[in-house]
Amino acid sequence: MDAMKDLRAFILIILVLAFVWLFTGGPLRPSSKSGWFLNRPQQKGEQRAKKEAVEVLGTKVPLDETDRPKTKQPVSSSISSSVSSPLPYFRGDDGSPKPSSSSISGASYNNTTNNSASIVFAASKSSQSSFRSDFTIIKTRMAKKTNPDEEYLEIKADKKNKSPMKITGWKLKGKTGLDVVIGKGASYIYASAASQPQEDIYLKPGEKAVIVTGESPLGTSFKLNKCAGYFEQFHEFTPELDTECPLLRDEEPPANLINNDQCLDYTDRMSSCQTVVSIPYKYSLKLSSSCQDYVTQNANYKTCLEKHKDDSDFYLPEWRVYLDRSEELWKKKRETITLYDGKNNIIDSKSY
Repeated sequence: MDAMKDLRAFILIILVLAFVWLFTGGPLRPSSKSGWFLNRPQQKGEQRAKKEAVEVLGTKVPLDETDRPKTKQPVSSSISSSVSSPLPYFRGDDGSPKPSSSSISGASYNNTTNNSASIVFAASKSSQSSFRSDFTIIKTRMAKKTNPDEEYLEIKADKKNKSPMKITGWKLKGKTGLDVVIGKGASYIYASAASQPQEDIYLKPGEKAVIVTGESPLGTSFKLNKCAGYFEQFHEFTPELDTECPLLRDEEPPANLINNDQCLDYTDRMSSCQTVVSIPYKYSLKLSSSCQDYVTQNANYKTCLEKHKDDSDFYLPEWRVYLDRSEELWKKKRETITLYDGKNNIIDSKSY
């Protein structure tokens, strides 16, 4: 009988405990789902990552299900409303603003730590300022020519570039696979052009370089100046040099010729960029010896250089660069010419 009493008492206690458990929530209580741990290890890492996201973005990120808003809302819309300001917009290839990859993919704050990390990374990118790099373009104007002295292309530096670009050491490559390196040149051409000091070639913003396949008539690549047109008289250049040199009639004559009308009339008729070695006989009869000496000593490249080398507009925005090849370099058709910089990065490419 004692055993039966004890069994009944035990059953009664179990029923009372079950009633209390059901009354306090039963299986709906959160603690009944927590498992063996009060906080899951993964959940701790997730909470730490989301806390860092809150510090960077300045936006509240729900740490668990109990902190989420009661109203049901699509994940993508809630994210865009809460963190649309920190997420950066980047420029596309066409220059138009495009949303970052995080906003396109609709990044959500669910039970993974990777999403929080990606949003922190995107926010750090937004602080970077945009920078427009300098660049040049190729113009294949006369690359189809078969004569190496007439075959050329152009490299032009954009006028909005921020600094001069060094093109010495850059390479040109066609479909034949041959690499041709751009060498040095002379910016200041003396009267004796055979032994010019060589220097690296730089293109200032808006300047261009005419890259000729053949050899230089002057023995070197060179930068054009306002007196260089004198070279055209005794050499052939492709393309032709500008022949608008300072005129002798615009120069101040010596004191003994200021009132010599015959001499001044003759200088008024003289062509630009023409070296005068001697006065034609039909004119020499009418001109004094002092006038003839003045003309022959001043109508030439050397004197033009000495008088105008310090002018602000002395240099022209163009280089003539020669590759010193005896055969044509570029195909007449179905050619692709690519320009590489000194680090083998592609600068520009043109096909025809």
